[in-house]
Amino acid sequence: QNTVAIRNTAQMEFPLDAAIAPNTATANDIEELARTIEPVTIQGGALKTYSFAPSVSSVQILLVTDGRPLNARLELLQG
Repeated sequence: QNTVAIRNTAQMEFPLDAAIAPNTATANDIEELARTIEPVTIQGGALKTYSFAPSVSSVQILLVTDGRPLNARLELLQG
């Protein structure tokens, strides 16, 4: 199983919104991802993980702030 971990490295006062989905033929566009997936708020200093089946070869990740600088770390964990 593969996992994508998103850590908001900013201060607690600076949350970000994240959405992640498998990259499929029907979801090629990041704007489509923004319209179809409800983002999750990740507070500053927090970590959120998303797991995928080994058959998923590609994912799309959308990170959004309210206009403030974005400070985040993305990690792909395999196995």
